[in-house]
Amino acid sequence: MQVLIKLVLLGLTLVLVFINPAYIGRATYYALFPLLFVLVWVFYRITYHVSEKLVRSSSDVAFSFSLFCAMVPSLGDGDLIRGRLLFTPTDLILYQRTAKGQGLKQVWSVPIKDVKKFTLGPVLSVRKGITFHTENGDVKFVLRNAQNYKQPITKALGWDTESSVGVGDEAASSPSFTEIQKL
Repeated sequence: MQVLIKLVLLGLTLVLVFINPAYIGRATYYALFPLLFVLVWVFYRITYHVSEKLVRSSSDVAFSFSLFCAMVPSLGDGDLIRGRLLFTPTDLILYQRTAKGQGLKQVWSVPIKDVKKFTLGPVLSVRKGITFHTENGDVKFVLRNAQNYKQPITKALGWDTESSVGVGDEAASSPSFTEIQKL
């Protein structure tokens, strides 16, 4: 299915780039754009998206909370690792679709007891997300609307308070409001 969609996307892109709209008709030409966007969305869904239902059907891992996010690889090696981050009673586990798109594989995990704290804020130059500070270093995840997940993540980690929740490095190094008022 992925190969078929890739071929159709390539053919559609070639038509939109190299064919004169007057040759096939302006209405037909401009009607191909929504088709292109729909095909890109379908390709993304079957290539990267991991739903809770898919995780439950392919794994017997019991989890209390999950997020669709993308792990930032260490040292900038390669592309983001998109998948579903599961919060189990003992571990954080990231599942990703396999290369063929048929099943899932576990690509990362860490025991919750090794997580010292997590911070919400910038994880890449223009993307916000969550950084888990662990015994073995920091692990960053890009997550849309990360600030909305502070309470659910704290609860899923089994922490009673938010004392282990920090702010991102950029916010932590900025001057406080009281310091600015004194100036």
